[in-house]
Amino acid sequence: MAWLNWFFDRGVLLNLVFAAAAYALFMLGNLGYDVSLRDVQYFNGWILLGCMAVMMLLTLRKRMVILPFGRVRFWLLLHIYLGFVTVGIFLVHTHYRLPNTPLEWLLWGLFVLVAVSGLVGTWMSKTIPTRLESFGERMIFERIPVFRAQLAAEAEALALKSVADGNTQSIAKLYNDLLGRFFARPRNILAHLRASRLPLTRLQGELDSIERYLDADGKARLARLRELVEAKNSLDFHYANAGLLKLWLFLHIPPTYALAVVIVIHVVIAYAFSTGIA
Repeated sequence: MAWLNWFFDRGVLLNLVFAAAAYALFMLGNLGYDVSLRDVQYFNGWILLGCMAVMMLLTLRKRMVILPFGRVRFWLLLHIYLGFVTVGIFLVHTHYRLPNTPLEWLLWGLFVLVAVSGLVGTWMSKTIPTRLESFGERMIFERIPVFRAQLAAEAEALALKSVADGNTQSIAKLYNDLLGRFFARPRNILAHLRASRLPLTRLQGELDSIERYLDADGKARLARLRELVEAKNSLDFHYANAGLLKLWLFLHIPPTYALAVVIVIHVVIAYAFSTGIA
């Protein structure tokens, strides 16, 4: 499987070693801070906050494309592997226990959501682009509805021509019963996420079933319809898989900013209690 090949890649293993070494250094520092009889929660809390701040620099780097702040790929790798370290630091900071107060539950829930969505996003970023490249030319997601409308218009025109030429009971009927809905909007989303061609095979079977009833002109239109169906199926495949990446952004980025806000509140409250203000 592609993700297994990625995991056992030499570069990935080396990055995991660096992440493990960074976590080991943190644990040594955390132990030393604890042995010195100081409140270790402030130490690992600020380390946790610092790691999260560094991870959020990826968004800033993507927006500042003309500035020499290193390649986006470097910041992406840092974001991913520092994320693993951050999860470990979070567990240490929370003493491997569930929270006690509503604010802590909110903080804990947001962190888990961000961490899990980040892990899922890492997997998708390694598998979906490769899947899209193997399924034809990559396309801009926002342009897919335009291309779909063009295919639908041409398919409808072919159906209307078949009516005018007397093939009403074949191409036009198939368009009215099946193809019209197929071209109207994205179809078979779940099948495309599984990379299954079964819905396309069934549709091609319906097209094949009427070929014997057509004259030469009808067969030529049917051949063009097959091409349009293949093109529409490819659009739907890209829409489903690229759309999944778009959906993932909404499950990862907004909770990240919400987490940052709650962390600020958490820090203010923690220092308020430690100084006796609260």
